[in-house]
Amino acid sequence: MRARAASRYNGIEMNCPKDGSPLESVELGPMSVDRCPECGGSWTGIEELRLLKDREAAGDYSWIDFDLWKDRDKFRAHRQQRYRCPRDGQPMTTVRYGDSTVTVDICGECQGVWLDKREFDGILAYLEDTVTSQTVGDLLKDLRHEFVEIFTGPEDPISEAGDFIRVLSLLERRFAVEHPNIVAWIPRL
Repeated sequence: MRARAASRYNGIEMNCPKDGSPLESVELGPMSVDRCPECGGSWTGIEELRLLKDREAAGDYSWIDFDLWKDRDKFRAHRQQRYRCPRDGQPMTTVRYGDSTVTVDICGECQGVWLDKREFDGILAYLEDTVTSQTVGDLLKDLRHEFVEIFTGPEDPISEAGDFIRVLSLLERRFAVEHPNIVAWIPRL
């Protein structure tokens, strides 16, 4: 991770919505996010957030479509932070996603996301819990969904096939945990 120059959008310096400090562009592998050197918060586009999530846990979370805009019925308003988008100055909305305790601040105009210092860690903990709490039945439903997305999904077919294979691998591991006697019996066939 290497800090670069101050973050700019359309020639205008971007400042932290929390404390007003100039944001710095920080390289994280092949991508960059805009980070506040004072509070540690990060500004990212929705696609970059998805890519960061996909890199974690050796890709075990990559198949989970972390689309903040997909399940609007899961949104729950949270205590508003009254932040303004560092990119376009519009008010951001603080939301809690689904059943998690994760809160993020979202710009309705550019769909950028502000994450306070520990919020990305919270997202990863939520995803870990999602993966580890799923049953064989849950994963079978996910497998069917991922199969359909190979042909109709938002990503290219190769990426969607990768998601399918990832869920299939998780299903195999979950089946072994839930049904160890069957797994032990199979080699004897």
